[in-house]
Amino acid sequence: MKEELQREMAKGTPYFDHLGIEIVEVSEGYAKLRFDFKDQLAHPFGYFHGGAIASLADATGVNAVMTLLGDDGKIATLEMKINYFVSVKNVALYAEGKVVHKGKRFAVADVDVKSMNDEFIAKAIVTCAIS
Repeated sequence: MKEELQREMAKGTPYFDHLGIEIVEVSEGYAKLRFDFKDQLAHPFGYFHGGAIASLADATGVNAVMTLLGDDGKIATLEMKINYFVSVKNVALYAEGKVVHKGKRFAVADVDVKSMNDEFIAKAIVTCAIS
């Protein structure tokens, strides 16, 4: 999928807008996305909510896989596993995803989530159905 099309799709996604997710970089089999800390994305103790971090990881894995599809390719997350290492607040996060397997019907991306000062926050494996 062409980078311009991926960026247009991201801009047209209300969930991305709500979370503040933006595409930083995409290339073949790779994606880097980021978002800023917002109070709306925090849990009661003021740290980034795990669901918000998982959304960033999922979006990054999906966008990495999308780089390997044609412009008419379709994709949906089948499964995601995520491990959290530290709690974080008041800092932007970014995620880098790399496709580790692409078959005819599914693909798997490995995603690292880090703070802007390179603190390792979470690790995810995203499995996607593709068509």
